[in-house]
Amino acid sequence: MKFQNQSRFDMLQMHDDAPTIEARRTSSRAQRKALMVVYYFPPLGGGGTQRALKFARYLPDYGWQPQVLSVRNSHYLVHDESLQHELRRDVRITRTPAILPGRFMRKVTNYQVNGETSNANINGNIISPALRFLKNAFYTSVYIPDEYIGWMPFAVAAGKRLCKQDGIDLIFSSGPPNTTHMIARRLKKATGLPWVADLRDLWDQYPDSYNPFRLKARKKLEEYLERKTLQDADGFLVVSEQMRQDLQEKFPEISAERISVITNGFDTADFANLDLENDPDYFTVVHAGSLFPWRSLRPFLQAVKEFFRRSSSAQQRFRLKLLGIIPDQERSAIANAGLQENVIIHDYLPYRQALSHIVSADVALLLLGDCGHPANMLTSKLFDYMGARRPILAIGPNGDLHRLLRQENLGAAFSDEQTSQIAEALHRYFENWQQGKPMVLNSRYRRFDRRVLTEKLSNVFNTIVE
Repeated sequence: MKFQNQSRFDMLQMHDDAPTIEARRTSSRAQRKALMVVYYFPPLGGGGTQRALKFARYLPDYGWQPQVLSVRNSHYLVHDESLQHELRRDVRITRTPAILPGRFMRKVTNYQVNGETSNANINGNIISPALRFLKNAFYTSVYIPDEYIGWMPFAVAAGKRLCKQDGIDLIFSSGPPNTTHMIARRLKKATGLPWVADLRDLWDQYPDSYNPFRLKARKKLEEYLERKTLQDADGFLVVSEQMRQDLQEKFPEISAERISVITNGFDTADFANLDLENDPDYFTVVHAGSLFPWRSLRPFLQAVKEFFRRSSSAQQRFRLKLLGIIPDQERSAIANAGLQENVIIHDYLPYRQALSHIVSADVALLLLGDCGHPANMLTSKLFDYMGARRPILAIGPNGDLHRLLRQENLGAAFSDEQTSQIAEALHRYFENWQQGKPMVLNSRYRRFDRRVLTEKLSNVFNTIVE
């Protein structure tokens, strides 16, 4: 069954897939060149990869030719070889060596990607206390600012060569990892070129990741590196308005004119000709994305149990699909809630395959979790859900996500503690499903399309170089 010519998914008609008249006019001129310093790039998967990939794909339509500087033999939780097919032939990619001790740590803790073995490195239950202490000590003392710092000398050397040989006009870095910003700063210092830092997360968004012992000395070192690095950027991108406010509050010397909000988004082309994964006999909720200690399914599970108490037929008709890496702790929580029969787990899927499950869902579940700055998070999955036009049930702290869902009528948002309200929302969606009422978002949301967002990025570039 194909995601094509179906009124339920007529969002494919949002706009012509060809570049706009302005884009065609711009692309016909002599193009400027931007060096994109990015770690997350195909064949790596995940939301950070999507943002960089789509910028690289569409920037040539708006007068900028990207050259990508990334890493060879990268390591990360997830790989997605299917994304390689989206790379444009005219985008040059330079991949350098890197010293990545994270590979060694993953072998020591018997951790592999894409669900091949245990999730020990995520939940910490399987590795021994001694190994866990070693891992935490390594993170605290060696990974400064993060585990990708071993890429820096190779990337700086290659970046200097590219800037000199290829007539680069601007440097762009996207983090995390924060190492990318440190590389870009070194390149700016060496070449004098302007630099735009894309902060998908704030520098200290996940404060415990590389400071698990919460040492004050390590925290002060991070603050020093953050200030020293970011003060030299000519422009900043952030993904939400709250993130802009958080950045300015922390660094009041950064003028508002230097910060632009460019959210994550969705690409209409990604939703063409998808195979549907729906079963009409089940009311299906889908959560796309991995779970972590700070992003748990537990608040939703409590609400599901209350929802079942309200509707006698719900438990036999309810299905929850989890797409991503699910730690053993979360699997145990599912079992303890007595919901094993209602939950289907798919380890990390290629991007378009994951989209097939999302467009087939009756409700899309979005868990924010409780990290360093949860109120400013507008995750990439939000926009995948929006592109699929599925009603969104979001759980997490109040902030930009709650406001956007209300403003755009995208669904419902609750805090972790609002168990009864979440159960009531599930009951309402379930009743609509039983009655055959359409459960699809009506708005077009064109401003969140990847082409539109890339055009905004090109305008930021133009302003800075001019």
